[in-house]
Amino acid sequence: MNSTNQKSFKLFFLLPIILLFLSGVFYLYYYTGYIFFYQEKSSLFLVSFDFLTNHLNQPGGFLIYLGDLQTTFYYYPLVGAILVSLEVLATVFLVGRIGKKISGKRIFFVPFLIGAGLFYLQTNYQYVALTNLGIIIQLCLFLWAISCSNRRYEWIPVLLFPVNYFLFGSFSILFLVHFSIHLIQNKDWPKIVVMWLAGVAFFFVGKELLFFQTTESLFKSPFSFQNIGGQRVVFLVLVGLITLLPLLLRLELKKINSVSIKKVQLPELLPYVVLIILVLLVIPRIDKRNSHYFHVEKLFYEQKYDEVIQFNLQFPSSNMLTIFLNNVSLAETGRLTDSFFRFRQSPDGGTLFLKWEIVSEVLKRGGYFYYAIGMINEAQRWAYEYMVMQGNSPEALKMMIKTDLIKGKYEIAEKYISILEKSVFYRTQAKEFRNLLFNDEAVKQHTELGAKQQLDTRQDFFVQADNPSNNLDLIINADSTNIPAIEYKLAWLMLQKDMPGIVEMLPIMEKAGYSRIPKNVEEAVVTYKLLKIGEMPELSRLKINLQTEQRFQVYYRTFQQNQGNKQLAQRALTRDFSDTYWYYVFFN
Repeated sequence: MNSTNQKSFKLFFLLPIILLFLSGVFYLYYYTGYIFFYQEKSSLFLVSFDFLTNHLNQPGGFLIYLGDLQTTFYYYPLVGAILVSLEVLATVFLVGRIGKKISGKRIFFVPFLIGAGLFYLQTNYQYVALTNLGIIIQLCLFLWAISCSNRRYEWIPVLLFPVNYFLFGSFSILFLVHFSIHLIQNKDWPKIVVMWLAGVAFFFVGKELLFFQTTESLFKSPFSFQNIGGQRVVFLVLVGLITLLPLLLRLELKKINSVSIKKVQLPELLPYVVLIILVLLVIPRIDKRNSHYFHVEKLFYEQKYDEVIQFNLQFPSSNMLTIFLNNVSLAETGRLTDSFFRFRQSPDGGTLFLKWEIVSEVLKRGGYFYYAIGMINEAQRWAYEYMVMQGNSPEALKMMIKTDLIKGKYEIAEKYISILEKSVFYRTQAKEFRNLLFNDEAVKQHTELGAKQQLDTRQDFFVQADNPSNNLDLIINADSTNIPAIEYKLAWLMLQKDMPGIVEMLPIMEKAGYSRIPKNVEEAVVTYKLLKIGEMPELSRLKINLQTEQRFQVYYRTFQQNQGNKQLAQRALTRDFSDTYWYYVFFN
């Protein structure tokens, strides 16, 4: 083969690898970048010796440590996309090398099939880094084990299997099966017996004397179906394929190898076929709903509330969590009762507040409602319970620090700040928090914390976490100037279509310092007044805008003209009135 043909030959085999990497980075970053945001916000890697040793108290803990280390670099989604794509390529490379070692031939189809399978699984936002790492590490160990040519070293993989199990937990089973099949094929029975005896002995001694966990937990950890996004069928098929590698790679597929197209054998074309199929499979997995939600959550954590609201106006969502965060953003910017019905709301209040549940996704977000209305202790409780269930996470830890600074619990705040200081990407924020320690005046003058400190409820009462709306009355009775709580109360009354209750709030609004009646509240008051539902209270400052009365008359007249056909009435009113209280009352 001349040099030109050799270069063409190498390019032919490198091209699918290059395509897999570049398309992988592009897809993961551009279409599913939210995966990296979600996972990075769900854990917190700490640069400390204690953090490492805490992960060495159970089998598989070190793999969790490595997974957390990788996940922390998901802070930059592009870095995450590159890391995952490199892992996929590493898998393809390792399986190819193992195939050549076992069969003595270049292997094309199986490595790309496994790499494509791992990439497909990765497109689910719950598929965590430790899974790929666990598979790659076991493939590395198997390649090393079958490459030991020196007889003095060939017993090392056998004798060190208990160490493999301790460091990588259930993923070590891949190596155990791989190497056992390889040893059986070579009729090396002593190594098989020693390796299995050592593994079983370590497992049961560890169970009884070291780890004090159930057999099931020790056998599975750190693997869980939750960590693969519940993709059981695809994952089990892929793991089965990986597990049987030593058998598959020895198969003599003479008929397939004999098929060629323009002097190119079929196995050499199969990687391209796999890539095409992969593209067709992952395109439908582009989830715009998740992308929308996690973009909103990212803006929310960055406290870019105006951008949250503007984004949801531009791209309306029916996701309850998205609208929940949007409502908090409206409350934080003082626009909740002005713009409430510009967004789809749930009549049961699910978009206003989350009911207490021991579910991590609820605990992770529900406390922000209480933080917005100044129930600082309750906001802290939600963050604390989340960390108890899921461990440290950046935003929960920041909430703990903020609430302790607001309450003046500086010693406890300092403990959490010292944890945040050991993170990789949150040290600057930790430093800002540290500057507030033991300085009441600095906290008071802080734009965010000072405002929350003013709202903090001084009166003690039992929080009704399973019925959040009831807490609003308790807060307003204790502090009638708590405008965020008043806004949420008014929003709740509007959802309940309780016009008398809204009107009864008008004197409280005057006392709280309102200079005008917010748009959606005014629409309810106008309806109450013009339809003569009841008596209006005496008000000294708040006045009804004449234009609002005129708009209601136009709305009501149009509605009556189409009263016999609700769908026709809705179409006639949607363009000009879909963001009004009137529209919500009549069509929800």
